[in-house]
Amino acid sequence: MKWPALLGGVLAGALVAGPLCATASIWQRARDPGARDRQLVLTRVERLLVSVGLPEFDAELSAGAVALAELGRAPAPCLSQRREPSDGANPPDLALDARLEFLLGGALLDSQTNREAEARCLLEHALSDAPTSPLAAHGLADLAISAAKTGDRAAERDAYVRALELTWQPNARGNLLANLAESDMAQGDLRRAIREYRLALRTSQEPELLAGAYFGLAVALDRAGDLPSALDAANRALSVQLPATLLPAASVLDLPNVFFLPSYEIHYYKALGAMALAQSAQQDLARRDALADAAEQWTRYLVRAELDQARWAPRAALHQASVARQLAEVAARLRRAPAVRPAQGAPALL
Repeated sequence: MKWPALLGGVLAGALVAGPLCATASIWQRARDPGARDRQLVLTRVERLLVSVGLPEFDAELSAGAVALAELGRAPAPCLSQRREPSDGANPPDLALDARLEFLLGGALLDSQTNREAEARCLLEHALSDAPTSPLAAHGLADLAISAAKTGDRAAERDAYVRALELTWQPNARGNLLANLAESDMAQGDLRRAIREYRLALRTSQEPELLAGAYFGLAVALDRAGDLPSALDAANRALSVQLPATLLPAASVLDLPNVFFLPSYEIHYYKALGAMALAQSAQQDLARRDALADAAEQWTRYLVRAELDQARWAPRAALHQASVARQLAEVAARLRRAPAVRPAQGAPALL
């Protein structure tokens, strides 16, 4: 599972702190008539992105930012062919362009419009032009996600490592570490993933991050062959009290700013959570319901995972068979249990 809205507070702080370059001068405007328009678009995009702090609105805000930028004909070489290559005589205002490209890259990524390749292009261009920008850490985190969504796990991991080198804030580091752990788990390095998930848990105290990191740790432990520890981690994830949000979510796995690569991975996480609930249930009725949920989640995972010949499909099939046996045993006990009769003398309900 991944958290696309990384380093939100750091990004907002960087935007509020001030521009990377001053408003275009009279000489810049004379040399480049579009500089003033690009500065106006940049200012509007920045104000839009920091005006609302609710993560549930990220996609809408980002789509709005993209619309503003494209309507304002922003200098975005990866979005169109409008920008002519520089001949060296009139070099573009790289500081201004890089800052706008950081924002546009993140906006394209968050808008969920299948434009991750363009987002990656913009972010790589911005990082090349302004590697020491206050937005570089956030840009690297966005670059990691765009690389993951385009199937480049090696580039994803490299971007997370570079982002961590530029990030000091504990919650932001915890977020990066959890995403880095997921990247390592996807590449089969479970030992490193487990270590990074545990480090993320020690680094951050944000409820969503704690719950998410515990769920990730549960999956990594299970795939490493340690089901008891995995179920303990899943129970810890379920016990984290999440703050109220505008959009209801059954668990951290259902939050709108969380996504999975591939998308059916969510069912592996949910299946382990349901197995943990079944293990801790005090009554057979609750245990039956939890096991039935686990069985459904394993089935939904395997439908896609087996088609993809996913690395963890065989282990999921073993869990599915185990859950089916447990469910049959619980159902048999419930059938043998004597029916609950009303107490003698109790009034009958008509």
